[in-house]
Amino acid sequence: MHYILNRCSALWGWLLANNASQATGLLVFITGVYCFLTWRMAKAVARQTRAMIQPVVLLAFHWQNEEWYPASSFEIKNLGSQPLLLLDVNLWCGLFGKKQFRDHQTLWDEHIIPPGESLRPMFDFKGRFEKEKLLWSSDELSYSLQVVASDLSRQVVLTYWNIPVMNIVHVRKGMPLLVRWRYVLKPFFRLYHRILYRVRYGKMQ
Repeated sequence: MHYILNRCSALWGWLLANNASQATGLLVFITGVYCFLTWRMAKAVARQTRAMIQPVVLLAFHWQNEEWYPASSFEIKNLGSQPLLLLDVNLWCGLFGKKQFRDHQTLWDEHIIPPGESLRPMFDFKGRFEKEKLLWSSDELSYSLQVVASDLSRQVVLTYWNIPVMNIVHVRKGMPLLVRWRYVLKPFFRLYHRILYRVRYGKMQ
C-alpha cells in the first residue's frame, strides 16, 4: 500500500511539474484517443445506416419472341426492404461492332418502386434499324441496361449495369457524371420551358 501511495504521489508531482504542462499534454492525448474512437463509432453507425436504406435492384430482360429480339421488355425489381427511387434508366441495343441505339427512358425519372414490386417497361428498336436500313438478326444483337437508383432521401445512390450477352451484372456506388449534370441542369430546363409556355400561350390569349 505504501508503494502504491508513493507511486501515485510521484505521478502527481510529475503532472504538476513545469506549470502542469505534462498534465495538459496527457489530457490532449486522451482527448485525441477519445475523438478517434468516437469517429470510428460514428463511421460504423453510418455504414450500418447506409446498408439499411441502400437500394437493392434486380435487372432482367424478358423476350417475347426469340431471345435477343429487338422488341420486348426489361424488368427493374426492388429486392430491398425499403422503397427505391429511380433516377435514370438507359437502355442500349446494337449490332456487334456496328451501330448502337440508345433508349433513354426519362418517363421513369423519380419513379418510386415499393419493396418487392417491379417495373417492366417495353422497348422496341425495330423501327430504328429499319430507318438506318440495317440488316440484323437476333444472334448479332447486344444489349446494355443502366439504372441509377437511390433511397427516397437520395443519401445512397447506386448505379446498376446489366449486359446479358456477356452475363455481366455490375453495381457501383455513386451517380455517373452525365446523370449528375442532368439533375443539376434540370431545374433550369424546367424554368426555361415554363417561361416559354407563358410567352407562347400568353400571346395567344
